[in-house]
Amino acid sequence: MESFKWKVKPDMKKEFEPRVKSVKFGDGYEQRRPDGINNNLKKYNVTLIYINSESLRIESFLEKHAGVTAFLWKPPHQSGLIKVICRKWSSSVGMIRTEITAEFEQTLF
Repeated sequence: MESFKWKVKPDMKKEFEPRVKSVKFGDGYEQRRPDGINNNLKKYNVTLIYINSESLRIESFLEKHAGVTAFLWKPPHQSGLIKVICRKWSSSVGMIRTEITAEFEQTLF
């Protein structure tokens, strides 16, 4: 499994949306439980700014994995690697530098 080696800007957005199953009863009572054993996977909205030639390598890496194949990535301020996929990204190309924004979704496989 390949690793995403590029550093992202540290001010990224991290989203939590635990999957929950719930049943509502007629008297207003609601019963909730986790939906599966891995119900709290995270999403990371990351930004990278690199010179144009390096940005092409980053985009090539993301295109190669095509939102299907997972890769390893170490989020800032975390000690270990996690498996993620990237289903969408965009880039803003300048004269010297390119800004890439991407959404990394934590996965198990």
